[in-house]
Amino acid sequence: MKYSIPYVAVVAALGAFSASADEKSSRWGLGLGAVVSDNPYAGREARYLPIPLLTYDSNRLFFQGITAGVHLLDTSALEIDLVAEGNFDGIDVEDLGVPELARNGIDRALLEDRKDSVDVGFDMKFSGRYGELNFQARADVLDASGGYEAGVSYGYPIALSERLQLTPGAGARWQSADRADYYYGILDEEVARGVTNYRPGSVVIPEVGLDLSYAFADRWLMLGDIKYRALPSKVEDSPLLDSGQSMGVFIGVLRAF
Repeated sequence: MKYSIPYVAVVAALGAFSASADEKSSRWGLGLGAVVSDNPYAGREARYLPIPLLTYDSNRLFFQGITAGVHLLDTSALEIDLVAEGNFDGIDVEDLGVPELARNGIDRALLEDRKDSVDVGFDMKFSGRYGELNFQARADVLDASGGYEAGVSYGYPIALSERLQLTPGAGARWQSADRADYYYGILDEEVARGVTNYRPGSVVIPEVGLDLSYAFADRWLMLGDIKYRALPSKVEDSPLLDSGQSMGVFIGVLRAF
């Protein structure tokens, strides 16, 4: 499962250091984080990934780790961005468990890797007194899956103090049949080798999460995020999987400039 580091929370937290909108002309952040992600693939152990945190946000351009883009519209109530981001949903079949796949009737030697890719699309965010509503649309431009993804999420920032903010949220992601079949189904070349055909088709995956940002010392931020996703039954039934849920935890420290 794709796990998105909460760079939106990073940029919002960096904005807290700006005394006026004019100061947004250039904001940098540099730090280090780590992701721990459990995933539903058969026999694949939890992954621990250290991540350098490098962020930049200006009146026009931004990059936030694996995401870069252009602000097409940026007001206090509405933001629209054109974005490109890395898609690291790929699978190395050597990471999957032989006995776990065998219990699902699959010989690992007959499987193909699933490739990482790059997604391009749009983000739209509405902000107001009742929280933040986000819409996303993405297309696989390197044609690993050739598919599409769209998502909607809602978050409500809660300022517990001048330094500490929590944002609980919930949402859902729709994946086109091409995308879901590539990452959760059996490929044509695998079927030709004798693997039983399985394709879930288009799916909707719900998720809930909690973001945290805490400002400490001089221009330092501690950031955290936990996200849980429950897979629909037609994805959970895939012979590539042995679980119907996915969870990821991110924690990092960032210095604003």
